[in-house]
Amino acid sequence: MPNANYVPHHNHDTPLDNLRSPISSENNDLTGQLNAITSFVNASLSFFVPKQPIDTNPYSDNVKLNSPPTVGQFYSSYSNALDQYYGYASKMGFSVRLGSTNYKTSKDDGKKNLVMRRLLCSKEGTVDLLHPSKLGKRRKNAISRCGCFASIKIKRKGMSGVWIVKHIILQHNHPLTTPSKVRFLPINRSISSTSRLLFQSLSEVNVPVSQQTAYFSSQVGGIEYMRCTQLDISNMCCDDRVDLKNYEVNLLVEEFELKKSVQPDFFYSIVKDSSDRFKHVFWVDSVMIQHFKLFGDAVTFDTTYKTNVYSLIFGIFCGVNHHRKTVIFGSAFLR
Repeated sequence: MPNANYVPHHNHDTPLDNLRSPISSENNDLTGQLNAITSFVNASLSFFVPKQPIDTNPYSDNVKLNSPPTVGQFYSSYSNALDQYYGYASKMGFSVRLGSTNYKTSKDDGKKNLVMRRLLCSKEGTVDLLHPSKLGKRRKNAISRCGCFASIKIKRKGMSGVWIVKHIILQHNHPLTTPSKVRFLPINRSISSTSRLLFQSLSEVNVPVSQQTAYFSSQVGGIEYMRCTQLDISNMCCDDRVDLKNYEVNLLVEEFELKKSVQPDFFYSIVKDSSDRFKHVFWVDSVMIQHFKLFGDAVTFDTTYKTNVYSLIFGIFCGVNHHRKTVIFGSAFLR
């Protein structure tokens, strides 16, 4: 079942091997890194771009992408019906959201199968502004919804894979999005797997999102040809950081175990709270131990440093050697 942010599976992104010449080194000092990443993506392009299947089903002859559906029109699959209506909405300049559904239980396996779906204009319905919203929920779409009746109703033919348009309303009671702003509609904003690989590679070398957007827009011929905005790229990078943050404790343990296999004297200790969350960690290596044996007469615990992401205090046990240089005896993260 698709979610409310369904995007047609076909890919309109410009292939990276058809992009224009790389950005000049006069405007960006990261040209070497960008060109290397782009070359890597171009070499692997055939792996990331899915092959379009050849549909020999006779029902598919009745599907014309970006054209308005008609009552009685049939589709070979549910996804084909969604693809055409989303393509039509993208061309006309309005967004689509999923409406009511109907399911039917199969007598053979007892599973519920979707047999009816309504697709609505995103401005369908109204919001009750007189009564306050429920506790824990905030009111959404208080201004955007204006009671638009544009919708389409598709039904499944028996228990087969064929879907038929039963009812459709094409008229809207609001102005549609102008062609220059159609690309900002949610149904037109998506990041393909190839583009995602490029953005992730640039993020790994700490290229700012603004520079990523400028570089990618210059490659596809202008920002108006991008199928995503700078905010979409920023949100993608933020989601990747959150996924990595949830996994970084395991990465830290793996790094410590690797060091312990190389240095027998390496020692670390991790303390977690009742919710199994990272709380404290302490580690010392062989060099720190030797420094402590030689210059451990006076030890200072310095907690000057503090991280912003995890709100953990970084503390070091330090002292001074015979050259009056600071040496570290141990390190710790404290909550």
